[in-house]
Amino acid sequence: MAQWYEGQLRILQTVLRETDIIGYDARAVVGYMKETRSNVLVVNAGGIVDFFRNELEPAHWNPFMREGQEILSDLCEQIRSEGLRMIARVDFRGVQKYRYEARPDWFAQQADGSPKLNPQGLCAPCYMSRYANEHAVEFIRRLMVRFPLDGIWENSVAFGAGMCYCPRCLESYRKEAGVDIPAEGEASPAALSQYRAWRKTRADGHIRRLRAAVKEFGEDKAYVAEVFGMYHASASLHSGIDTYTAEHFDFIVGVGFLTGAPHGRPYDDLSYASSAARFLKAIDPVKTTVLLTGNNGTKWRLVKDPSLETRIWMWEAVSVGANLWNCLFNGMHPGAAEDRRNAYIESDAYRYLEAHQDVIQAQTPVREAAILFSKPTRDLFGRDHEAQDRYGVGIRGLERVLNGAHIPYGFITERDLSPEALKDVKVLCLPNCACLSDGQAEVIRAFVRNGGGLMASLETSLYDEDGLKRPDFALSDVLGVSVTGMVKDTSQDCYQMIRAKDHPLLRDMGAERTRFLISGGETVLAAPNGKGVSVATYIPLIPNQYPEQAWIRDEYTRFPTVYCHPYGKGQAVYFAANTEALVYLNGHEDFWNLVGNALRYLRGGPWMLETDAPDTTHIHLLQDRGRPGSFLLSCVNHLTGASRAARSLHPARPCAVTLRLPGASSARVKTLYAQAGNEVSVTRQSAGDGVLTLELSVPGFDEFISAHIVTT
Repeated sequence: MAQWYEGQLRILQTVLRETDIIGYDARAVVGYMKETRSNVLVVNAGGIVDFFRNELEPAHWNPFMREGQEILSDLCEQIRSEGLRMIARVDFRGVQKYRYEARPDWFAQQADGSPKLNPQGLCAPCYMSRYANEHAVEFIRRLMVRFPLDGIWENSVAFGAGMCYCPRCLESYRKEAGVDIPAEGEASPAALSQYRAWRKTRADGHIRRLRAAVKEFGEDKAYVAEVFGMYHASASLHSGIDTYTAEHFDFIVGVGFLTGAPHGRPYDDLSYASSAARFLKAIDPVKTTVLLTGNNGTKWRLVKDPSLETRIWMWEAVSVGANLWNCLFNGMHPGAAEDRRNAYIESDAYRYLEAHQDVIQAQTPVREAAILFSKPTRDLFGRDHEAQDRYGVGIRGLERVLNGAHIPYGFITERDLSPEALKDVKVLCLPNCACLSDGQAEVIRAFVRNGGGLMASLETSLYDEDGLKRPDFALSDVLGVSVTGMVKDTSQDCYQMIRAKDHPLLRDMGAERTRFLISGGETVLAAPNGKGVSVATYIPLIPNQYPEQAWIRDEYTRFPTVYCHPYGKGQAVYFAANTEALVYLNGHEDFWNLVGNALRYLRGGPWMLETDAPDTTHIHLLQDRGRPGSFLLSCVNHLTGASRAARSLHPARPCAVTLRLPGASSARVKTLYAQAGNEVSVTRQSAGDGVLTLELSVPGFDEFISAHIVTT
């Protein structure tokens, strides 16, 4: 029998400040949930600050909790009476100094025996410590016995950052690794790698113990914590909690606040919400996917996030089949917060989810194009700050092109890469996927040999899965090029020489009117070893100053920057520069057009979805994993002002969408969400050669429109 957490989750979380307990009204909280159609509440229980009368030492009661007050009991009573669910938030990331001093051996320690402080100034535990294990387990047990909770949310699960020299860690590491824990900041790469691998097993052990404590009270009790996404490069390395810890949790939660990005500024793309949800669905397409976002961000918690952008953000997540988790950082509920301007903003999205949950819940993105996510590459080359990042920015740029071209796409993780995962994929994209195992390279090789299209860039496959550099690309035979050992900085005053003006990769780029294309970033000087075509080649730096000498004697080299190579029945396109990243970092149309043309060229025919919609209309196509004939088409309007934050939204114009659906002879279409009187309609459908061609008319709309398509 399916558990409740496997169904649709429309979550409200109130991260209470200590003072929010004053005059707390559980009935009003549940009233807000009913009005917004929320079905799960997440609320503080304790850890750093206890919001109940915790009798387990070392406790730290909320100083504003009045005599006889028990908000968890009040909330449970109200929640149960309305048939809703409640999850308690616990946080074991650290304690106040006086609590540490009472039990110093329960916590993490520096090499000199002093307490290890986290960024908030709390005394931190480690994944071996008594506080984060025996104490945390007993804490959860007491919560579950005392209150009729539906689950536990472990906040800040990545608390074990850096090296710990507590007695437990010292003894365990010496016993298992045969050496002492290396000095922090002085460890060799090999010693650091060994320690991080050991710490990861300890982090997994912590999560397993807490999950087991929750499950003692029934399989219907949920245990969940956040899963880090594609760009959280430092989180995995510093804590041992990696992207794939999702296997331990009952549903998958990814962090996606509109403001509060790792680099400290708003995300450039309002489509990041759908990107994060696509990634989570690639990790586990069966578990319920939830995007953690909110009325306000994580940086300026006392004021709202931009309202229009928040709505677009939520529609983007919903459009790829994600559920939503609305997190508020002050007040009993959003209607009683310091800033109430975004109160009830989730209502439209939540009502849409609730009304169509039977259609939406099992939908996953159609992926005719697939982006390979390589965690080893992210760990080796990813950085939280874009200026130093050599991996995530490539994914971001590639997604901009895919969304703008309306190409149905999704992610495949490196651990799931297989012929089965690739069976419906037409084009596989490897944006600087530097780290690949020999086995993964062979799967990709077979994919192209059998007719697939491959787009790769920069150092793709130059390293193995452990980050060790190879003498040549593992995919050298597929890409048609070999490394020479030379890499050039082409970030300034560098260009590409066009060598095949009529090639499809230069379509609509005015190649007949120019000799040069822009270059940027860094460029690997690779030598052709196959029978491909050098569409463009590297030009040595042409000085910018002084202008009279802005020329060089010889612009021609043998090193391709864009190389097309046939392999078996398929084709590969290799970009010697980090071209996908430059779409995001630079934005010049040459980079956009090269990537877009490569996708079109490698597809070799029409995509499953084609449209005349502008790139400001994002169109998402999903397919039910259990009912192949059930599709969900959603459109999100991004036609806003010229700058962030968006304050006005111009209606999206009507557009035509053509779908080519294999194995079908007819279809019926039902509009699920649109402005009054507007519906998605069928203008023509015809079947032939096992494919149904379905032509749809999508009316103009403001924010969001969706339709359910069922084929027979």
